[in-house]
Amino acid sequence: MAGLHEEALQGTLTAASLKQYLAQDSSAIDAIGGPKSVTPLAAAVSRGKLETVRLLLNANADPNALSSHGRTPLYFATVRAPTADRAAIVRELLNAGADIDGECDEDDRSTPLMNAIVETRDRDVIRELVNRGASQTKANVRGETAKSLAKDMDMEHVLRGKDATTLNLAQIIDLIVTVVLAIIAYVNNPVVNEVLDKVLEKRYGISGKIDTDLDEDLHHPQTDQQLTTELDNYVKTSGLEKFFAPGDTFLQTLAERATILRNDRTTTLGQPGNIERLTRLSLYQSVVYCDDSGSMSFDSRYDSQRELVTRIARIATKIVPDGTGIELRFINSASSSNLTAEEVDAAVAAVSPGGGTRIGMTLRQKILQPLVYDVIERGQKLQRPLLVCAITDGCPMGEPTDAFKRVIIDCRRRLVDHGYEPNAVTFCISQIGNDKTAAEFLDMLARDPDIRDALYVTTDRLDSKFQEMRGNESRLEEWLLKTLTMPIMEGVEY
Repeated sequence: MAGLHEEALQGTLTAASLKQYLAQDSSAIDAIGGPKSVTPLAAAVSRGKLETVRLLLNANADPNALSSHGRTPLYFATVRAPTADRAAIVRELLNAGADIDGECDEDDRSTPLMNAIVETRDRDVIRELVNRGASQTKANVRGETAKSLAKDMDMEHVLRGKDATTLNLAQIIDLIVTVVLAIIAYVNNPVVNEVLDKVLEKRYGISGKIDTDLDEDLHHPQTDQQLTTELDNYVKTSGLEKFFAPGDTFLQTLAERATILRNDRTTTLGQPGNIERLTRLSLYQSVVYCDDSGSMSFDSRYDSQRELVTRIARIATKIVPDGTGIELRFINSASSSNLTAEEVDAAVAAVSPGGGTRIGMTLRQKILQPLVYDVIERGQKLQRPLLVCAITDGCPMGEPTDAFKRVIIDCRRRLVDHGYEPNAVTFCISQIGNDKTAAEFLDMLARDPDIRDALYVTTDRLDSKFQEMRGNESRLEEWLLKTLTMPIMEGVEY
């Protein structure tokens, strides 16, 4: 009969079985055992079982607990884990507090970075460790350092850390947000410096070194012209020129408007944590996908949706440059593009609910085809990643129940086929109204492992939560902002 260590090794461990094991012996989670004489976490890591690693860490497994021969989970991640999820596992361990430079006496006191260079030569893992602050100069018993080993292995260039030309989408967004926050700090908000440090420390893939580099590269601009010049220079040297043409004022405009909002005492959206969320949201093209099916006329659902969508548009366009509006889509009615919050309100008001709920088919036809597929199939580039926010009051009608899921899976495949990361389009879906079949449909989506990384399902009914908070404008704005940004805030903590 398989035990905790065997199930962790095989990746068959579930939350229920883990709970049973720990009820019998709470110390088992960090105990050495099984056929490999390792901890359960090390067992899962060595076989590349990412979901099991997350399960154990969420149950407070010690990311530094030693297995036989004094080896840490990070050792197994950088030496034995299969390629597929190796970098993601390293990231999970570091986020949980793994000792980034932890060494093993029986392995020449080599650090995880040394192991990644010599044993697996995994560039993603090497960059992850470097960007999280791994030592390049700490020596093993032979006097070798990560820097000297990288030179021997012809991998010196990989140790240079973050460069926007080699980052994935999430890291690029992180870097841009960091730049904007740094600009705000320079303009007139010293308090943001503290928040910036916190964001850099906790955010996935961003280390304090970038803060230092940014501080040096921007040279403390004193005037608007100096800020523009220094920002242009930083965009070029960091690799962000790939995303912002010379003279593009998007970042500066974003920062200037965020700074004004930071000083606005009439709203809590100017608080540092909310500024970070707003900045991140502004880097996405927001697509609000409304349900205008016949059932939306019941219980004032459509009126509630109108109020919600207008407020969502107001938040999503709060600090973006002029001309950078919302994409508005309906299941049955005509589409509208590049709208202000006021234009969104008018467009939603002009629609009368009627028709079915072909939520999957319409997602492909009205959103993904014109905004994504037509662009990438012409060989053009997506200007911004997309955040598609769907609102519905019922389960699909007029199409298969799994149509919405299949469209999302197909979207991710097409993106990868054209050289994009699958999360270049992120989806979230929320319920409005109290229809039981809608709740069951969303629950089915939330539990589906095939789209877990692609779709965020909100837990609150939007209209119910909206009514609950109507009397407190500040809380309402913050709740909407957090709801909007949850799908794109993975790994960010406050």
